Amino acid sequence: MALHARVKDVSPSAWKDPQFVQIWGPRGAVYVVPRADVAVFTLGRLPRNPVLGAEVRAAAERASRAFRSRQNSLERALSERATGLNFRELRIASITGAVRIEWDGAAISWRIVEPPTEEPEAARLELARRFLRSVGPSTPKEFAWWTGGWSGSFVSATRGELSDAQQTFRSLEMELIEVELEGQKRWVLRADRSRLERAVPVDTVRLLPAGDPYLASQDRALLVPQPRFRSELWPKSVWPGALMVNCELVGTWRRQVGRVTVRAWRPLESEVKDAVEHEVSRMPIESATKEVRWSTGDMSP
Repeated sequence: MALHARVKDVSPSAWKDPQFVQIWGPRGAVYVVPRADVAVFTLGRLPRNPVLGAEVRAAAERASRAFRSRQNSLERALSERATGLNFRELRIASITGAVRIEWDGAAISWRIVEPPTEEPEAARLELARRFLRSVGPSTPKEFAWWTGGWSGSFVSATRGELSDAQQTFRSLEMELIEVELEGQKRWVLRADRSRLERAVPVDTVRLLPAGDPYLASQDRALLVPQPRFRSELWPKSVWPGALMVNCELVGTWRRQVGRVTVRAWRPLESEVKDAVEHEVSRMPIESATKEVRWSTGDMSP
């Protein structure tokens, strides 16, 4: 769904193309990335602290031994239970790029692969560039929050994660420029400044899935100013998807038993509703029913 929101003619099986692989990435999510980018999204999160880095590599070694003791061939994927390791250990080990997650609906398995050979420092800097290009303007604190969580804490960045993020921004100093957004100092890539200054809203309707990269910002108030609607989009339970109209988040959506329920936070014009229903009909989901149900609760902030 995230690809469908950005790329034309995405099929339900597009993510299974051999040029893509799955990795356990930032914010504790499974990412589909080009094979050439594996190092960026794995080694790019490797802690600079030698003690923490050693912990990550030790977890990868334990995973490798566990796989070798349970099968003759490392080409076969194993479930978490079959590896004999817990999810936290596998998640930490995956930062080396040598342990790869494979997720397909409710089924999760793991595989040992050849690790990327790129230098971690180069991967760290490129990951920051990708982050700023995707959600910038931003700050080292937000970057630390986004890349962190490998130790199990997703609420806020640890001191070490913040220190790493600050070091990364310092290393990119010549590529960054300071800007002001909502009264706060933030940074963007110099190469992106003119593009951002000339940006104009696009007349379009998109259904962003729960956990979409666009929603992966620590500053949620910037995306959704009203507290009530923020709590609806990011509840403590299962997150819904987001309804975007002309680059503005205006509601939520959920799919259950083939039906898509859309809840708008403001009255929508009939042509917008038609566009939403058309977008639902184009969902790249196999055997999906295309019925839309509109939720019409209290829309006041």
